[in-house]
Amino acid sequence: MATTPIAPATMTRNITRIFRTATAEEVQAGADWYADARNVAESLAFAHGTSVEVAAGVIAALSPLNSWGNNVNLAARLIAAGGLSAGYLKANLAKANAILGGADILPTLSGLKVQNFYTGIITAGREGVCIDRHAYCIAVNDRSVSNNVPKLSPTRYAEISAAYVRAARILSREYEMIITPAQVQSVTWTLWRRMWWSEGAFDGIAA
Repeated sequence: MATTPIAPATMTRNITRIFRTATAEEVQAGADWYADARNVAESLAFAHGTSVEVAAGVIAALSPLNSWGNNVNLAARLIAAGGLSAGYLKANLAKANAILGGADILPTLSGLKVQNFYTGIITAGREGVCIDRHAYCIAVNDRSVSNNVPKLSPTRYAEISAAYVRAARILSREYEMIITPAQVQSVTWTLWRRMWWSEGAFDGIAA
């Protein structure tokens, strides 16, 4: 099990190695992922008379252990109903309900992974690095820890995020285009899913 810290340069190489296996179409699809997610949040906000920040916050709150399709459907139901009390993790429903009720979004979300997922959505991938279990596995190059990722301290989370930031700088120069850390994460996640999961499994990057 890869619980021993790995050198920052090694994590960066692991990330860039996966990214470089992408076709041009896969790079574009992954790079567009967060922009597409923001479009979803905008659509929910428009349909239900709320702000895109609130819609994105609800989506982020409902993302842990959820596929992207279920995540969006649950968020739409919760916003339309004015809140839900059952049908998902109680603590996360409580966060989503609080955000819908006007609570400050980032403090309510808590947890660096979910906060960064929200930031990625609201900025269309310009900011934020969501280190979920798959992003962690990519950085440490060990699929075996996918269902037993160690709890990341803020320091460890920052170290892994920094590897994605370094990878983004390297890949931006190499591909001669601006690639943000969030886009590196979304591109490599789609590739990791292709490599290791059946079609449709964990359909999203929020698992």
